[in-house]
Parts: sequence; structure tokens; C-alpha cells
Amino acid sequence: MDAFYASVELLRYPMLRGLPVVIGGRRRSAASEPGGSFPTLREYAGRGVITTATYEARAFGVHSGMGLMKAAKLAPEAILLPADFDEYRRYSRLFKDAVRGMCSYVEDRGIDEIYIDLSELVLQARAVDSGAWTRAEAIARSIQAAVREATALSCSIGLTPNKLLSKIASDLEKPGGLTVCRETDIPLRIWPLAARKINGIGPKANARLERL
Repeated sequence: MDAFYASVELLRYPMLRGLPVVIGGRRRSAASEPGGSFPTLREYAGRGVITTATYEARAFGVHSGMGLMKAAKLAPEAILLPADFDEYRRYSRLFKDAVRGMCSYVEDRGIDEIYIDLSELVLQARAVDSGAWTRAEAIARSIQAAVREATALSCSIGLTPNKLLSKIASDLEKPGGLTVCRETDIPLRIWPLAARKINGIGPKANARLERL
């Protein structure tokens, strides 16, 4: 899902669309509901971290896991909203149910991420459609449409031969992207990427790999 927590919050507060918004610091409570105006990072004091941020906020260099005080130096006017995990879990169930209604093989990887095996659906279609990748892409677009209909949210999909590549590809054309990477596309699309694009390689490992 694309900027999942932030996107759910924008359904609640559509007037914030197009603005830099950061989620984090604390859980939502009745006392934390915004009144006439929304708090900004400039006003924050504490040791909280960012849970997620809209793409407009990310343009300032803020990202998940960053301390809110550090983020305030980069984007002081960004709106700060508390997290509402009950609502995020509800939307998580909605989008996963929408996908499971279309596909038999779904692997849950967290509140906002799944893997889907489309092989069986593609094989079933080969009698009428000889282009397996073309058919797979059509199914993936149908999945995106089903998720949007169920949640009013967008998702990005990496359509590749395996899970490692799909994880990487799903991040290449966000938001709302569908990245197709066949075996023949790997040298052009994957090999030039930094090692940190591989799931599990953090900044320190990436720096060491770059030196090597």
C-alpha cells in the first residue's frame, strides 16, 4: 500500500491532501483529535519517531523511523498527526480481503504488504491468451482497481518472477505504480540499483557494500 497510515488519515482529513503530513509521536486519543487547526512539527517537543509520512513530506527528506525533532528541522511546517492503529488494521483487512477475493495464493507480510502468486490465474488464461506476462499485468491492474474500490486507497505492485524482485520492483514507481520486470529486464532495471534496495540491507551494510 502507498504511504498506508498517512493515506488512511487523508481519508479522515481530506483537506490535508497535497500537504506534507507526518504520522507519529503517540497513539490517537480523544485528547489528541485536532481542534480548529492541526499541529505542526515546529510545535513538537519529545523523543517520538515518524511512523510514516505523505510523499509531500518525504520530499523534504523525512522518512519512517526518523526522530520527530530531527524531522522538524527539515520540515517544520509539516502537519503532525497521531497514529490510529485500530483504523489502520481495519483498512488492512479491507484491502487483503479484496485481494483474496480474486487470488487463491496470498502471503501476508504485514499490515500494509502482501505477496501474491498469480501463476495459477495466468495458466488458466493461456488457452485464450498466449501472452502470460500480458495476462499477469491485466490481473495486477484488476487487483489495484479492487483495492481502490474496497478502500479508496492506492497500492503499488511489482510483477516479477519471484518475491525478492517483486519487493524491489513495488517501490520503483510509487504511488499507484505497476512495475513489470521480466527475466530479460533484470540487467537494465535491477542491476544498476544500490544494494540497499534489497530488503534487509540497511545504511551501514549498504555503505560497506559500496566500499567493496
